[in-house]
Amino acid sequence: MSITIVFVIISGILSIAAFNRQELIDKLIGWPYREKTNGEYYRMLTGGLIHADYIHLLINLFVMYEFGRVVEDIYIQLFGDVGTILFVLLVVLGIVVPNFIDFLLHKDKTYYRSLGASGTVSAILFAYVLFNPWAKIYLYGIIPIYSIIAAILYVGYSIYQNRQSSDNVNHMAHLSGAIFGFIFTLLLKPELWNYFINQLR
Repeated sequence: MSITIVFVIISGILSIAAFNRQELIDKLIGWPYREKTNGEYYRMLTGGLIHADYIHLLINLFVMYEFGRVVEDIYIQLFGDVGTILFVLLVVLGIVVPNFIDFLLHKDKTYYRSLGASGTVSAILFAYVLFNPWAKIYLYGIIPIYSIIAAILYVGYSIYQNRQSSDNVNHMAHLSGAIFGFIFTLLLKPELWNYFINQLR
């Protein structure tokens, strides 16, 4: 069974189990203040495995399933036997790195919490962009757009919304996850940069 499918199953089960169970949400959610004061650093991982509601869950897991399988296959083609391990690192660090940044930014705010797999989903999406910048993806399943254009718009939107702070969505996790996925993959195989630039041309 692929790592992508394993992630989808685990996140789906944990999220559904946590729906309407506040005590379980409080135990798993990303909560920088509790991480700092109680040493509950496991939240940097578990907070990325649960979701607020079914729509949040289905969108993240659908995107993860659609693009994760492609990126996982490419990792295995590029890196051989260690490709699966490297993909696991991409997925796990795609959760932990944005949540660690969250920790640094919000560790003194008692009220701040976050949840959802948006960081690692963004990491997967931007690894995909590195491999396929001109592939067509479909926003909302109907609007065709090239992946590189979608990536640029996504980064701009995340920066804007993070500055506005007008909603409860962790846009910084979107942005930091996206940057991480792109750079992590590039560090593993630096020659992909030339491939990416040639594809853009």
